[in-house]
Formats: sequence, C-alpha cells, structure tokens
Amino acid sequence: MLKATREAVYRFRKGGKEGICEVVSTPRGRFLVLHSSLKGKYSVGDREEEWDLLEHSSFKDVKEVVIEYKDLPLDIRRALSKVG
Repeated sequence: MLKATREAVYRFRKGGKEGICEVVSTPRGRFLVLHSSLKGKYSVGDREEEWDLLEHSSFKDVKEVVIEYKDLPLDIRRALSKVG
C-alpha cells in the first residue's frame, strides 16, 4: 500500500459545473484526484440514502470557497484539461 499525502485541495467552477480536485503525492509521484460528483444517492435495502462530499470532514475547509477554473494554478489546469 502506498501512503498518499494531500498537498492541496481546490473547489472550482468551470462554466456551470463544480468540482473538487486534490493534489496528492506518493513515493511514486504527484497525482490529481478529481471529484466531479459532489452529491449523490444510493440504496440500502428498500430505502434511499443521500451523501454530500462537502459534509465529509476532509472537505470542510473548501466548503465555502469556490474559485474559478482560470484561477487554478497552471499545472492543475493542464492536468484537468487532459481529463475533459
């Protein structure tokens, strides 16, 4: 198992879409983790549950701060542009 360390986390808006990206580093290099779904639903038996990524303790620090895509660091924008 590789240990990953979070270097940075950004909540960004591009057009009408929002996302969160995390920059993590491991002994094998730096990686970008993209979260494009911030809310969702899942079924447990016959009931439906909801989840909200911004309510998770790991993302509370970016809950209130949304930056525009163009304001992200250049290396982050380059990596995100390769994803789509």
